[in-house]
Amino acid sequence: MYHFFKKNAALMKEKLLSIIIPSYNHQQYIGEAIQSVINQRYQNWELIIVDDGSKDNSVAVISQFDDNRIRLIVQENQGAHNAINRGLEEAKGEYLAILNSDDVYEPDRFQIMVSKMENNPEVGFVCSYIRVIDSKGKDLGVKQGWKNMEPWLVPHRELSFAATDDFKLNLIMGNFTSTTSNFLFTRSLYEKIGGMRNLHFAHDWDFALRMAEVTECKIIDKPLLRYRVHESNTISSDRKWMLFEIAWMWAANLERFYGTSLFKSQTDQLDIIALAESLNLQGNDKIFWVIKCFIDSQKKLGIERPEEILLNDEGLRNRLLEYVVE
Repeated sequence: MYHFFKKNAALMKEKLLSIIIPSYNHQQYIGEAIQSVINQRYQNWELIIVDDGSKDNSVAVISQFDDNRIRLIVQENQGAHNAINRGLEEAKGEYLAILNSDDVYEPDRFQIMVSKMENNPEVGFVCSYIRVIDSKGKDLGVKQGWKNMEPWLVPHRELSFAATDDFKLNLIMGNFTSTTSNFLFTRSLYEKIGGMRNLHFAHDWDFALRMAEVTECKIIDKPLLRYRVHESNTISSDRKWMLFEIAWMWAANLERFYGTSLFKSQTDQLDIIALAESLNLQGNDKIFWVIKCFIDSQKKLGIERPEEILLNDEGLRNRLLEYVVE
């Protein structure tokens, strides 16, 4: 009886954590993803699974779990960013997290990460190192934030933002967080910046940059997530669209950091060199500048968030894709 009350007293002290799983055609993985939530040492959680029109047996697998903390929402296919946003809208927790249906949490993930945030109230966003695995769960190595496994070649690393230990500068350089599965953030931060935007490949990077603009951020130097790479990962499906989104990402988000992380004074000439060494447009400088000029001109006319026009106007976006160099 003593242990029962002790356990429940501990749960009462834990703030509610809402975890969102956007599910789509991952019947072979989603059971392990859900079980990794159930196995968390941090136990005051709710799990909202939004199945985004799966055509396999994902819903049947999900329905086998009998836990009143798990809720399933089934909708027609609307894309990962919409599925995540639906879950976030339904969430009640003070802390919010996302788990892609093919990834796996380590059992002590939220015990460690929530503790970090509780002890550092100025921090609104925490991520961790990740263990990369293949389709069968084989260990492919640990990604240590911005310190290794860069997505593209950095010829002069010592001159780039990667030479620093600055979270925000390295996030500007590239999405070292790797996946929305690696996010833990506060409800107040979500309410401040809004949900995911209409991006196919880079909604996680865009969301992370928007968080980093307005809060302090931390990375836990321990692999608390298993990130699965396999032949059906989104990033492998359309390289031209991905390159467009990378150019869009910098054009839309660089100015968020002017005067804070970038160009803090008139004498910050080293930032010019570091920025030049850190941005790799992979031959798509033209499309970057077209997007950047459009955004700047529309803001001058008083249009709010003009960068979203390029995401939501499918005809215009497809015309711009013609200029992307693969």
